[in-house]
Amino acid sequence: MYSNLFDSHTHTDNSFDGHHSAMMLCESAVENGLSGIAITDHCDIELFDEQNLSLRIKQSFFEALKARDVFNGRLDLSCGIELAQPFASPEKTEMILSSYHFDFVLCSTHALPGQLDFALNYYKNYSAKQFNIIFACYLRQLLRVIHWGRFDSLAHLTYPLRYAINKDGDTVDLSLHRDLIDEVLKLLIQKGKALEINTSGLRQNLKTTLPTLDVIKRYRELGGELLTVGSDAHLTTHVGAGLSEGMELAKEAGFDYIAFYRNRKPEMKKIS
Repeated sequence: MYSNLFDSHTHTDNSFDGHHSAMMLCESAVENGLSGIAITDHCDIELFDEQNLSLRIKQSFFEALKARDVFNGRLDLSCGIELAQPFASPEKTEMILSSYHFDFVLCSTHALPGQLDFALNYYKNYSAKQFNIIFACYLRQLLRVIHWGRFDSLAHLTYPLRYAINKDGDTVDLSLHRDLIDEVLKLLIQKGKALEINTSGLRQNLKTTLPTLDVIKRYRELGGELLTVGSDAHLTTHVGAGLSEGMELAKEAGFDYIAFYRNRKPEMKKIS
């Protein structure tokens, strides 16, 4: 449906859970008719030493620059990073941000302080009440991250919903968190940060984007202007997946443009 497609969330094999090189991701993007992609390999700060992230990020940045040269004229490539849990080690966070001239810093919260990644928790025996307590804590952590503000776009705002479901099918009730979600969206706007439409949920059990249309609409109602759209691809076959659906949601929410970042500045791309 849409031709001006920019995927602002992709992972190469320099991410611990990625499978293909930057070159292969770019080849897939060109084959799928994308206009641009951002390479945003994982950098979860609390795992910095365990995953040898100093070397991984160095390699990711080098390979992204090389791919940008190779695909020049065929594909816009943004050299980025997905930075998570920055407060786990402010020193290492600062070292990473000051060592590389990233085009784009995508910021995630994959875990609460001192806890495992939401993806690694076992939620089958949790109650709906427990889910909602955890999600409120998660939103408060997002507020802390946004106040810090050393990033460009906030990734998958409703990330815990991928995993927080019990044996009875209970999950987070977003209606209970409207005020906190509004605080998050207002602070993003105040700080001039983008909201990501993450399309990975469309190909997972969730079957929705993260966040959903109602949150994207609310961001627009509050004055939000900056959106990035990302597949969260970890495989070549997922590059660009769901981007047309994400663009459609952006359009339905009242946006005419999405943002694609170069030199830490948003380039506004017409939804067309």
